[in-house]
Amino acid sequence: MAKKSYAVCGLGAFGSRLAEELSKAGHSVMACDVNPSKVNFMRDKVIQAVIADMSDIEAVKELDISKFDAVILSMSKYFEKQVLALTLLKQEGAKRVLAKASSDIQERILYRLGADEVIRPEQFVAQRLCRRLSLDNISDIFEFKGEAIAEVEVPGSLDGKTLMELDLRGKYSITVLLINKPADPGERTPGPHTVLERGDLLTVFGNQNAIIELFKEK
Repeated sequence: MAKKSYAVCGLGAFGSRLAEELSKAGHSVMACDVNPSKVNFMRDKVIQAVIADMSDIEAVKELDISKFDAVILSMSKYFEKQVLALTLLKQEGAKRVLAKASSDIQERILYRLGADEVIRPEQFVAQRLCRRLSLDNISDIFEFKGEAIAEVEVPGSLDGKTLMELDLRGKYSITVLLINKPADPGERTPGPHTVLERGDLLTVFGNQNAIIELFKEK
């Protein structure tokens, strides 16, 4: 995975967690906020933590914002400041700006002002939870570059069959990445002759609709 540089501006619950996770993933992260206590809390979690008001042109210029691969604005609680920050970031040559929104109208405004992507964390979590609760046999599923990765349980319809027999990749565009058998705990990479048993836990990758259709029922 290519390591990138990010600026995370606004260190509320979402911004601080995102900055920490990006740093753990090996990326170079600058975290900034106007609140000194929030910045101090992040100092040992990221490469750089600075006190800065991103709605102030001098602060944006001083941070040389164009050097980052992307800037994430997590200031939706203070939307007027976020709008100013987005405008200034674009003006100062930010390569890519992702902005957090709390409502439909905020999302529309941010896109009109030039945000490259608008993030709606609460909406994403709600949609993901709804899918998980609605599909008995799928414990988790999320989109990944136009496809999906999911954790699924082998249904009765696939019991006793090998991966070669099922030809999931050829018939459904689904690849089984990992398998965990309850009788022999521990994730392993399956082979073409691996026999699936009802209740086995699989990590699969492929077409989202195909995954849902194949694994939606026990």
